[in-house]
Amino acid sequence: MHNFLAERIYGIDTSEIRKVFDLAAKIKNPLNLSIGQPDFPVPQPVKEAIIKALQDNKTGYTPTAGLIELREAIQAFLSEKTTANYLPQNIIASTGVASILFLLFQTLVEKEDAVLLIDPYFLIYPALVRYHEAKMVTVGEDFTKEEILSLEEKLRLEKKKLKLIIFASPSNPTGKILSREQLTELSALAERQDAVIAADEIYCAFDYEKKHVSMASINSERTLTLNGFSKSHAMTGLRVGYLAAPMRYAEIVQKMVTLQQYTMVCAPHAVQWGAITALKTNIDSELKEMKKRRDLVYNKLSAVTSLPYPDGAFYVYPQVPIDSAEFVTQAIEQRLLLVPGYIFSANKKSVRISYATREEILEEGCEIFCKIVNENKER
Repeated sequence: MHNFLAERIYGIDTSEIRKVFDLAAKIKNPLNLSIGQPDFPVPQPVKEAIIKALQDNKTGYTPTAGLIELREAIQAFLSEKTTANYLPQNIIASTGVASILFLLFQTLVEKEDAVLLIDPYFLIYPALVRYHEAKMVTVGEDFTKEEILSLEEKLRLEKKKLKLIIFASPSNPTGKILSREQLTELSALAERQDAVIAADEIYCAFDYEKKHVSMASINSERTLTLNGFSKSHAMTGLRVGYLAAPMRYAEIVQKMVTLQQYTMVCAPHAVQWGAITALKTNIDSELKEMKKRRDLVYNKLSAVTSLPYPDGAFYVYPQVPIDSAEFVTQAIEQRLLLVPGYIFSANKKSVRISYATREEILEEGCEIFCKIVNENKER
């Protein structure tokens, strides 16, 4: 079969998260802390907007870039959150941020281009770098100005320059929110390297201490802002995400739209109307509950191991005393489903835990996690 497959397809593999998800279906009463999916329902106003759209027969194709009403609503939303002046014609809606990422890489990244990721990183980023035969370079999420300059010198010696800087803040898997000072350093790097910045803000609603700063407020002229509704409004299976670009990058959006004509075609029509309502629907009660879960999990886990403080999102990324693959295996034997950290980082001694589930599951899951940590410390 190898003879029939394109070589580039070997650069990607089935997501370890999806493997754990499939495994959960085979375990009786699993404690599933692996999937990054909110357990609260889609807000009622959003459901009603989708139902009304269906009843009004809004089920056909939309403009490839998305409904103009949605793009205008996104423009208004972003104008309140950033200092960027994104125009509706420079916004594209697609079937979730995952699709946006694919369209972006296809449009922008060529073989041997250098792409900067913040380690730990969302697992799709390195997969897309490999698929496009680009060069992945990384800095740790606690990076300093000196580390950025060191990275830049290394690129100079290799006769490479950055094409793209991409990161999620808040982070998946750690929940860390990059500071204004760090964003400023990335902005300066992009200016020196003439690089595009892609700021994945899919978790920005989950900002428990109000620390999040949009990259577009630091450098509006170089920032592509990515966001969607899967996490904030529990619309994971409904598939709407978007990218907004400054005027200088208008051609990037135009080419992404052209590529979408031949791939996703458009985001689901009725769901786009739901997304418009989602932009006006607050999730304050859900955020209050998620923050409570964050505190519960962080307090329990930090008593037995080290982990980055989770400013936002709904993940923690604790260190474990053994290889993360072995740790996950031991956890599975006790019905606890986690994600090994090596898919997010060169560091193989961390795991990702999602706290987007009920407190009783979190309590029992944390108890098992701590027990496994302590047992392996004693060996």
